[in-house]
Amino acid sequence: MIHNRYKNIRLAFTTGLAIVILIVTGGCWSSKEINSRAFALTMLVDRTDNGEFELTIGFPLPNRMIPGQAGGSGQAKGEPFSFVTKRASNIGEALREIQVDMSRTISFGQTRIIIVGRRLAEQGLDPVLEFVNRQPAFHLSANLFVTPQSLRDISYTPLIFERFVSDILRKYINQHVTLDTTVKDFIMAGYQGGDILLPLLSFSKQPEVEAQASEKERWMGTGGAAIFSKGKMSKVELNPQELRGALWISSQLTSSIVTVSSPSGGEDVSCVAQNIGTKLKPVIRGGKVAFQVLSQASAYVLSSNASVDLKDPDKLEKIEDLMEQDIKARLEKVLAKTRKARSDAFLMSQYLDWRYPKVWRKIEPEWREYYAAEMPIEVKIKIKLDRTGGITRSVTQHNYK
Repeated sequence: MIHNRYKNIRLAFTTGLAIVILIVTGGCWSSKEINSRAFALTMLVDRTDNGEFELTIGFPLPNRMIPGQAGGSGQAKGEPFSFVTKRASNIGEALREIQVDMSRTISFGQTRIIIVGRRLAEQGLDPVLEFVNRQPAFHLSANLFVTPQSLRDISYTPLIFERFVSDILRKYINQHVTLDTTVKDFIMAGYQGGDILLPLLSFSKQPEVEAQASEKERWMGTGGAAIFSKGKMSKVELNPQELRGALWISSQLTSSIVTVSSPSGGEDVSCVAQNIGTKLKPVIRGGKVAFQVLSQASAYVLSSNASVDLKDPDKLEKIEDLMEQDIKARLEKVLAKTRKARSDAFLMSQYLDWRYPKVWRKIEPEWREYYAAEMPIEVKIKIKLDRTGGITRSVTQHNYK
């Protein structure tokens, strides 16, 4: 009994001592306080005409982020963010130039958007990846974008629905209207030859948007996709319509509107394709590698100006066929452009390696040339039109009396 009592006392003492040590040494004793940090939301990098690196960092401004005063009012006038730009011989030096003029320590823990200028993209993103990999707080899940024009266009973007430019770009990704390509994706692609797609931005004057108060303001939108080959941006690009095809192939598209001509009179019938799923399947034919792009989706009628009877199974089947032909043509055009750019942007080599590793090891040295010029690629689309709405004929076709 006495032995057990002393044993319990020792256990209680040890437990209490451990709790005291945790309380005394716990917490962020070596970290900086939040109010001494400047959180970078967006990082923009490009090359200048003389070869220097131009680094721009977008920061939120805490003294203007007052509840109930969106955009700033009262004593907190102006936008709740700022862009700071410096130029230097490398990204690290440019960052130091920005830091020495700031009262807070720059932190990349909240950076989710990296925008690269065309000049740097055409030379390769190695300097950006090198910098990001050496920042402990930088998330590899940060998204990459390419801007075809000046980085300064970003700062002229009118903020109508969101408070920060980074929020707009994140919404584009979440709504699946542009490619979701991260730093990690780019690094992984580098091990397979550096072939990948990056989303392009577009900037244009939108006279119908009344919120544009300045002549400098340019509406920022999705502008297609940049095709990278061997880690560098190709001269061949995907336009905004082809971007939808790229999203379809990579299974990043949740829905898509497809408009075809009615089989009865040629009028427009618009349908929404959803539940989209695409598989890339390598096949060996006569000892040669080929690929199948197999995609399927369900669809429903969004609007119709045609007199076609949507109760007629034959007419529905013809509409399905027309949709399949339209989507197939889109996807074939996208694949043709990646082949022209000599870029295995959809990483077919990985599928081949997983399915037929011995074949891959044999063809690997000549893969890029084989993909670009010789490899057969067959696109197969299957659409099931399962909803036609509450009426079977277009309202415009009714004869009201």
